[in-house]
Amino acid sequence: MEYKIYTDVDSIPWDGYGRIGKDLDAAGERKRRVRKSGKRGRKSRRKQAIRRRKICLGITLFLVFGTLFYTRGAANVLFEMGQGRVWQFLNSIHEEEYPQELLEMVENNPETYDFVTGYPQRELYQEKEIDISGICQKGEAPLLLQWDLRWGYDSYGDSMIGVAGCGPTCMTMAYLCLTGDASMDPRKMASYASEKGYHTEAGTSWNFFTEGAAALGLAGSEAPLSETAMKQVLDQGGVLISSMRPGDFTTTGHFILIRGYDQNGFFVNDPNSRKNSEKQWDYETLSGQIKGLWEITI
Repeated sequence: MEYKIYTDVDSIPWDGYGRIGKDLDAAGERKRRVRKSGKRGRKSRRKQAIRRRKICLGITLFLVFGTLFYTRGAANVLFEMGQGRVWQFLNSIHEEEYPQELLEMVENNPETYDFVTGYPQRELYQEKEIDISGICQKGEAPLLLQWDLRWGYDSYGDSMIGVAGCGPTCMTMAYLCLTGDASMDPRKMASYASEKGYHTEAGTSWNFFTEGAAALGLAGSEAPLSETAMKQVLDQGGVLISSMRPGDFTTTGHFILIRGYDQNGFFVNDPNSRKNSEKQWDYETLSGQIKGLWEITI
């Protein structure tokens, strides 16, 4: 290898900025890239932090509502959420536009909110054709609610089916289960009960579930208040209709339908509450509130 010695600095063949200049310039470029990269990195980290906070918030909300639904039940949570709109409704209306019984109804049972608030437009539903064939299957008791918009505004005695029609609604559920005949609905059943004198000042007469059942082609008789006897009726394909004392189902009086059971308790169709109908009820809880009990068979 040959080396050339320069004795004069000015005679050194610099190339542009020279080797040293290029090295310095490259170092500066690296610093600029680092600064730009640092800015981009900070922005990226901020975005990632925001995304993490959003994810954490979502998980927190999911856990909170999940815990509420799990520990207190979905029906209870939805009940409390519905209570807010009920209070807003009650504080914003002219009370003379609604029957007092409806205002008390929605205050006690937020599930009836749509029915009560729809009262001014009740003509849209009264006397209109009803088709429940889609939920009618012999051997199955569909849940029918007395305050369903399709029939709830129709009259039952001096009131409405939605307010006082728990008896006819229970009998309709029993009829559909035992016959599979979807031509019957709570409006027709309430009309039948009224015409035959089974509606009284106190509500639906207990004879409706014996004499009234017979005229419908069903067999209705009083049943003993016994867990074994109740299960025997259900095992044989029948259903039970019960008159309830004040308690879990009512503050005055009420009819419910008992449609089945398993190891966790009885299944009921409460015509005034989806919430109650989604629960299972042990014999001890039910029996302490049962005032009258009828087995309905065919």
